[in-house]
Amino acid sequence: MGATAKYIRMCSFHPAYGYEDFLEGYRPEVINDQMTFQKRNGIFKAICEDAIKEPAANFYLIIDEINRGDIPRIFGELITLLEMDKRGQSILLPLSRATFYVPLNVFIIGTMNTADRSIALLDTALRRRFGFIEMMPQSKLLDTVVEGIPLDLWLEELNKRIVEHVGRDARNLQIGHAYLMSNGKPIIDFATFSRILCEDIIPLLEEYCYEDYRTLANILGKGLVDSEGQRIQYELFSSSQQDMLVQALLTPAPQLMTSGRALAARSQDTEVIDDDDLDEEDNEEA
Repeated sequence: MGATAKYIRMCSFHPAYGYEDFLEGYRPEVINDQMTFQKRNGIFKAICEDAIKEPAANFYLIIDEINRGDIPRIFGELITLLEMDKRGQSILLPLSRATFYVPLNVFIIGTMNTADRSIALLDTALRRRFGFIEMMPQSKLLDTVVEGIPLDLWLEELNKRIVEHVGRDARNLQIGHAYLMSNGKPIIDFATFSRILCEDIIPLLEEYCYEDYRTLANILGKGLVDSEGQRIQYELFSSSQQDMLVQALLTPAPQLMTSGRALAARSQDTEVIDDDDLDEEDNEEA
């Protein structure tokens, strides 16, 4: 086990995830051709036992989609032990009859998507034991221009139209910046941007709008959405139609075309072309 894997571990909650996965339980195992049941520690009990052995180090358990699990069933008696003033207090586990406590150097980080309606079902007892930090789209991380489109400004404008036209819960339905990032950096080529828009963002927006193509056109622009024909003009995603697609994306927010970085990017492209032309003229003269 590497150093990172030792101190930082991760699991995902889902409807079938249970107490035996998280704390402890019996699992089937074949020994000498005989089916037996062996008691095994779950991920949380294992990290707590390791943390007890190294009290000077901090251990972190990241629970992805924490709101998708059956919280009371998964946590069981941990609902009480997670409180900071209960840390270090021992209880008797009902299955193994062993004493157990949560050390002070164990931290739980849970993630959830506010667009998921199941967040409303999150156990109130658990809510009181966690602090909540809202993570909204951070468009400033997309400080790049792709074919004249400033990604950060384009995403901001797109999300403004989502908030304006989608209606209830629209604030929580905004498009995240991670769609337009790869390996922690903003995407830099139009082909990748086009694919993400076609395969990820547009289908998500279609779901938001519930077959309401007029609303979809207000969000994406009439150049990309045929509201009368109730269709997305996917032919624009052909490589031969790149200029038309760029125009369709910029039309709903024409101010993007005159943004400082967009103009600077176009100026750089012009300089590259001019340099190439000069090289060709020099070659012809030689």
